[in-house]
Parts: sequence; structure tokens; C-alpha cells
Amino acid sequence: MTLSRTLCLLLTTTLIGACTSIKPVAQGTTGIVLAAPEVRVCGQGQVHFPAGFYAAQVVSAKGTYYQSPGPLRTRGVLLGRSETGGIYVSNAPGNPQAAWFGDVNDTIEDHPTTLFSAIGVAAPKLWPYTPRIPFVLKGKK
Repeated sequence: MTLSRTLCLLLTTTLIGACTSIKPVAQGTTGIVLAAPEVRVCGQGQVHFPAGFYAAQVVSAKGTYYQSPGPLRTRGVLLGRSETGGIYVSNAPGNPQAAWFGDVNDTIEDHPTTLFSAIGVAAPKLWPYTPRIPFVLKGKK
């Protein structure tokens, strides 16, 4: 097998593996509330999560994406920016969490606005962190 064919196969497998089907949340899905701002290390950078109500935006078979009430601030390797995003809470045992960035509704709409959604990656990249951010469940705001 040639190198180019091997690389093509590897890239295709990676993109398919990264795809997770997402759909809008059901009416009445609860959101989460952070009582205080939180900071977590994701990779070699930091993500600053604002306090407030995080509305459930979309769900997948593996978890729920909650939209931040304001921009997430990033520091370090993530270049110190303000980004749209939020908190992903997994359905896996222990409910691991991750930060996500971008527009999770891109894959539901017909006009993708990010490179990943344009090439068919159906969910934002997740940036895992520990410890979990404490939150309480709350109905729609």
C-alpha cells in the first residue's frame, strides 16, 4: 500500500471516528447553573467558565452540550481569546466533562460556519478537564 493511500485511509477513519450524531434537545430539557466562575486546565491552556445558567443545546448518544451564558475565555496555548462554547457532560460512568467551542447547531442547520461542520464532522472537539465543575440542574431560564 502506498504512503498516500495509507494516509488517506487513516484520515478517513479518523474523521468518521470523530463524527458523533447530534440533535436538538427535547422541549423542557434542564440546563445547569454554575454558582461561581471556574477555571480548568485543558491540555496546556486554561479555560475560564463564567458563572450562570448554561442552557442545554444539543444531545448525542454520549452526552449533552450546554451553552455558556457568555464567552469562554482561553489562556495559554489556546491563545487568550474569547470563544462561543460551553460544557459537555458525558453519559459515561462518573459523567466526565469537557469544554467545547464553536456552534453546535451547525450540523443541524444547512449552512455550516466552521471548517469541521463543512467537512462533515458532526460535533465540536472536546477538551477534557478535571476535576469536574460543580453545578446544579435547573429548568429553562
